[in-house]
Amino acid sequence: MFKKVLRTSLFFICGSMVFSQSNKTNISSIYIPAKQELVLNYPSYKGFIIDIWNKGKFNLVFSKVFKENDSIIRTKTLKVGSFNSFFIDKFEFMRIKNELLVPGKISYKIRKGSKPKSNNFNKNSKSFFLVNTTIQNIKVYIPGVKNPTINSNTRLFLNLKISQSIFFRFGNEMIELIKINDSIQNNSQINLADLIDNAINK
Repeated sequence: MFKKVLRTSLFFICGSMVFSQSNKTNISSIYIPAKQELVLNYPSYKGFIIDIWNKGKFNLVFSKVFKENDSIIRTKTLKVGSFNSFFIDKFEFMRIKNELLVPGKISYKIRKGSKPKSNNFNKNSKSFFLVNTTIQNIKVYIPGVKNPTINSNTRLFLNLKISQSIFFRFGNEMIELIKINDSIQNNSQINLADLIDNAINK
């Protein structure tokens, strides 16, 4: 016995799997059959960013894989109903594994992107993504910078100076969610819901 592996790209999805796409949002939906794998690879891109929503009833395993030797660089479990974004370098592809006996379903959006060079970052600032995985739009307050609203299941790119604080209005009180410091890795993703939960319950 052997396990079937589906290797597909943007140009082969329509012919091989149940697939739909919204022209307005460029968000696609795809089913991953039981005990199979889906590979997303865009060789014409120098790198790409994929926003993924797990629309199925079970968790799915995502892996970034090095093209040259098929070795796994990073693995992450995407829970039911959750959202995440991944940067895939030109030397990598993404593998989505469905180990269950029932089909899985994802919605996703592909965007061209390239990995920022480390020397592009100011040593006195940090660049990162603030990710809203909730079903609500959330407004945050960054004094002296801006007061953005982060829509549901989206992320906001920020470049902030060390010691800059981000606040959230809780009732009539402004509570500090995070103060930018050296522990934040450039190009990392910070979960907004976790920040709010920690700030309210500390």
